[in-house]
Amino acid sequence: MKLKQFVVNCFGVNAYVLSNNAGDAILIDPSVSVPREQKELADYIASEGLTVRRVLNTHLHLDHVLGNAFVERTFNVKAEAHEEDAFFMDIQEEQSQMFGIPCPDPAGPIGNYLAEGDTVEISGIKLHVFHIAGHSPGGLAFYCENFTSGAASAPGNGPILFSGDSLFAGTIGRTDLFEGSEEALIANIKNKLLTLPPETIVYPGHGIPTTIGKERENF
Repeated sequence: MKLKQFVVNCFGVNAYVLSNNAGDAILIDPSVSVPREQKELADYIASEGLTVRRVLNTHLHLDHVLGNAFVERTFNVKAEAHEEDAFFMDIQEEQSQMFGIPCPDPAGPIGNYLAEGDTVEISGIKLHVFHIAGHSPGGLAFYCENFTSGAASAPGNGPILFSGDSLFAGTIGRTDLFEGSEEALIANIKNKLLTLPPETIVYPGHGIPTTIGKERENF
């Protein structure tokens, strides 16, 4: 397997490309918002000879969906997310005004809804879906228990977690916007994420990676 990370848009979203040896790829939060970022993502996909099979949004706040329309047009794959976040698709303009940024290419409808207990799988890569409400009602995290890679961007072998904006290095996601809940977020992190193996590498929606073991120390 191979993991590639891009840091994109004015919010510094971490966009991830997971790929297998057969050239199949899963995109996680590919929120490319300007032509340079779009070209970098498309060039990487082309240079690696990848076919995008799945596109996953950890949640549907504006900063994480700015690339959905481009990705759908370019790779002919619709994004997937949790149904409880679907209302964000109807308030993209409101969010753009709130944050003072343009939204010239609004994301279209979600192609498929994911829920707790689902799996997202391509050959050699299986992601377990956790519903981590709190930062947003439909926040998701994706867990791979047997990631293997020799790439510098993902050193070592073992479990990895894409936590979206629920769990960061040394902190948690904000809960003061759009039906957020600090109580729900903390409970979900404790009950679903911090029970994972301590060596699990956490790749968050913003900022640097951490591990479950390190984050247990903060709770």
